[in-house]
Amino acid sequence: SEAGLGKPGQRASQMGDDPKFVSGTISGKKVRIVGAGNIGARYASWCSMLGADVAIWDPIAKDATFAVAGAQRCFDKLDLVKDADILAPMMPLLEATTGIVDAEMINEMPKGSLIVLVTRAKICEVDALYKRVLSDELSLAVDVYDIEPLPLDSPLLGRNNVVHTPHIAGRTIDANYSRADDAIARFKVR
Repeated sequence: SEAGLGKPGQRASQMGDDPKFVSGTISGKKVRIVGAGNIGARYASWCSMLGADVAIWDPIAKDATFAVAGAQRCFDKLDLVKDADILAPMMPLLEATTGIVDAEMINEMPKGSLIVLVTRAKICEVDALYKRVLSDELSLAVDVYDIEPLPLDSPLLGRNNVVHTPHIAGRTIDANYSRADDAIARFKVR
């Protein structure tokens, strides 16, 4: 069978079943984040609280952001990923951020690392990312894709090193109520 692909009738497996990829609890993992904005800083804080070693690269964030998030500030993108167990690129997709996680960064990541894509896929050079994922060198937890919806013939489907949550990560009833409450609060007279 083709590497990384499951076969019909086989016992289901999870990403955590394969010892060549990062898995288990986040405690003790080296979590590396690109972007210290609202999402990136909150994710950093959460990972830090759970015992991860967190570092962030963001050339424009204020020093206080890193301290509040419980993260080290990394000044070099390549240094950020060299020891990453988990990389979470968390920037908005703008002209300046398109491809900011470039092929050089992706190729510097250790084999077995996990990339978490939850903001916009095109902040990564997706060809380089997909090449390493399809070669079973990296694992991928993906909520956003470069083409949405993901085509049914995508080679990313059916792989034991890819977990899909197709653009639904923040879509829960509680999250929707919270967003509505926040929107209402913005219009209240203070």
